[in-house]
Amino acid sequence: MPARAVELPADVPGRLWLASMPGRFEPWPEFLAEAHRLGIGRVVSLTPRAELAELSPAYHAAVLAGKLPFAWSHLPMRNFGLPEDIVGFRQEVRALATALRQGDTVLLHCAAGMGRTGSAAACVLKALGLDTPQALRKVREAGSNPQNAEQSGLVEWF
Repeated sequence: MPARAVELPADVPGRLWLASMPGRFEPWPEFLAEAHRLGIGRVVSLTPRAELAELSPAYHAAVLAGKLPFAWSHLPMRNFGLPEDIVGFRQEVRALATALRQGDTVLLHCAAGMGRTGSAAACVLKALGLDTPQALRKVREAGSNPQNAEQSGLVEWF
């Protein structure tokens, strides 16, 4: 993978992981083994389906076949861009924050695990009560970050 943990507020028992697209840089079975080891219960894809199909065919096939060993959510954002459905994005981020408060283990990914992943992770941290500078610092410490003014603006807006 390798997945990178985001430090969550002390009162949040869940775990938040950031990573590149499953199966893109490692064989799909290797990702599945790592996800099992980390206890991943939900994976959130921030990539459009065409990008998913192009960059990780085995993962895409598993999504289409409904053969994933974890819950799966789709919040597509174009590369270097913003969510396609901003209302749905906000709702899903709030649901992820609730899941983390309930102790769930969540993995967020885009293609490389950087910009879109960092933007969404910072929004999750804001939904957990952090302010923008705190959220961005924790995301940067985990190796991701919004990649442009649009993505930084999304975090500030959230």
